[in-house]
Parts: sequence; C-alpha cells; structure tokens
Amino acid sequence: MYDHVVILSSNHRGAGTSGEQRARDYIVRFLEDLGYKVELQFFPTPPTFSYTYITVFSLIAIAPLLVLLKFKLGALILALTGFILLLVEEELYIPILTRVWGILWRRRSANIIARIGGGSLQFILIAHYDSTKAASVFNPKRVRFLQSILILNFASALLCLILVVVSFFINNSYISYLALITSTPLWFSILSLIHRELFHEYVPGANDNASGVAVLLGLAEVLAKGSGGLLKELLDKATVHLVFTGAEEVGLLGSHWFFRGREELGRGSIIINIDNPGAGDIVFTECEGVIMTWCSEDSFRIWLRSYASNVGVKTISYKLLPTDATPAMMRRWRATSLMSFYNGLIRNYHWYTDTPEHVNPHNLEKARELVLRLMINVVVGEQVLTGVPPA
Repeated sequence: MYDHVVILSSNHRGAGTSGEQRARDYIVRFLEDLGYKVELQFFPTPPTFSYTYITVFSLIAIAPLLVLLKFKLGALILALTGFILLLVEEELYIPILTRVWGILWRRRSANIIARIGGGSLQFILIAHYDSTKAASVFNPKRVRFLQSILILNFASALLCLILVVVSFFINNSYISYLALITSTPLWFSILSLIHRELFHEYVPGANDNASGVAVLLGLAEVLAKGSGGLLKELLDKATVHLVFTGAEEVGLLGSHWFFRGREELGRGSIIINIDNPGAGDIVFTECEGVIMTWCSEDSFRIWLRSYASNVGVKTISYKLLPTDATPAMMRRWRATSLMSFYNGLIRNYHWYTDTPEHVNPHNLEKARELVLRLMINVVVGEQVLTGVPPA
C-alpha cells in the first residue's frame, strides 16, 4: 500500500487540476485491473476553498463600514447574508456558494465509485483523493492554533451581525465603531486567504490523503481476491461501496454529490471515512464539527466504542476542519472517520512536509485491518475479531 502513497503524492492533486485527474486515472486503472466495474460521477469545482470564505468574510466585514457611511439597510443585508452563508457552508455542509464558485471556475472533479458483494447490509468506505493548498495557519508552528482561529472567526461574525442589527435600530456611533473593531479577525482571515492564493502552492498530500486512498485500495484488493471463509460470508451478507471522493478539500464537494439522491443509502449504511491514517495513533471519531458538534447515531456510537476498545484504539470527538463523515453525522447516520493523530494533531497537516517519508507503512496495514475487522464484526459477530484473514 505504501507504493500507492508514493505514486499518488509524486504530484499534487488540487481539486479540478490535471494532478487530480492523473490520480483519478491511477485509481480507476487499479480498480479495473482487480475486476471492478467503475463509475465516475463528475461535478464542477473551484480549485480551493479560499474563494468561498473570502466572499463570506468580506460580506460580514464590510457591513460595519456601510453602517458608518449611513447605509444601514445595505449593511444589515450584507451581514445577514454573510452569516447565513457561513452557517450553511461551515456548519451545515451545504456547499451553496462553493458550487457557485465551481461553476464560475469551469473546472471538474469526480467521485470514483465501485461496489462488491451482494448482501443487504450496506457499507460505504470513503477516502478523498485530492490535496489542498498550504496556508500560513497550517505552518507546523501555528497549526495548533487552528481551532482557536476558527472559533474566533465565528464569534467575530456573530458579534458583528448582532452589532449591525442593533445599530439599525439605535443610532449610536459607538456601536458602529465597536462593530468595526469586532470585524478585525475577519479582515485578518481575508488577508491570510488572499496571501494563500498568491504565495502558497498545493501540498503533496501523502498523509492527507494519499494514505487513506492507499488503505481503501488495499481493502479493494483484499475484497476482490477473497474467495472463502469470513470474506465470503461478508460479501454474501453485505454490499461494500468503495467511494474515492474528489474536491473534499474545497468544501466536501465529493461527498455532497455522492450522497445527493442517495439519502436512503446513507441512512441505511455504515459509513467509514478513511482520512489521514498514515502517521500517529489511529482513532475512530464518534463526533465531528467545527463550532457545532455533530455525533453519529447513538446505538452505533455505543457499538463503535465497544469495538474500538476490543481492538485497542480510542474513539474521539474531532473538532477541526470537517471530513467526509461530518455531514453524515449531522444527519445522525451511522458514520465514523478512521484518522491518526500525534500529540493531538494531524502530522504535517496541509503543509509542504506532507511527503511519503513521513507516512508509516505499519499504519496503513493497521488501518486496513481495523476497517476489515469492523465490517466482519458487524456481519458475523464479535467472536471473529481475531480471525481476520491476512491480506
């Protein structure tokens, strides 16, 4: 599996770029060589998430200036529109503005979908294959402050909206100036995002998420070659959907398009998202979300906690940028992300040092085994936890 990481991270895989397309072609060829019938689901995408959040933050941050210029109705409309878009994009994972930017950019990404098995139980295994641009906030010296920055931006946006609403009804210049001061973190973020687009490049994305793709390709290989025993029982009783999502890094576009029109499938499945498993201690997530915390369906969380304890890993609540599992958790579906952390952080997160030499091949093997054991455990019970056949 490590060879997949090396090959995929030899070039960046920015959403809608030729690098993402080359990665897509590689994944498709590998799956087809294993005998899978592959479906491609194309959709428009912007190249980064910066344009969405520059737009959102600008709408809110400009509002206090309009208040000072006595355009209070315009200020109220801008602040309210910006905050609603922030909620929708960042907390509810509905990429309205991101999709608009995708249409304007005229680029395409695609999901890669394959299936195996014929049973009624449904598993959806997800790994995104695109990579992202670096940014100053992702510098290893500063990335530990990312959660604080996200919270500060949200608080700034909310307070700014409140003060603009108050100033609409109360004519007091102090309120206007306070709103202007409150918008300061948003202006810093706007400048940071502009700096990102002007001076930073796409990262190799070895851990994030060539490692997750490698694990999913490894699972595809094991399932395709399994002909007896527990694997046969798994595939007789279950259908496994292998989903490689594009454009995850620009606003979870891949998972949005995959589940659009497939809500019944999502609701009735166990969803396992494999993201950043290549370095550090492997965990399963029970809950995810930036400001609002969304958790998986209660009975599945209890079961997952028991399973994780049996196989010697932890379950956590993940509070940084969302994953392809976060919108599923928001809907209370049975979803989890398999991830790895080192001292509470993702190794080389969205930075230029996210290269193959920092990915641990043992982590890939362990991640594949954990996902395979989880599926077999669901199908045939706890007594086979130690009976997973070798890859």
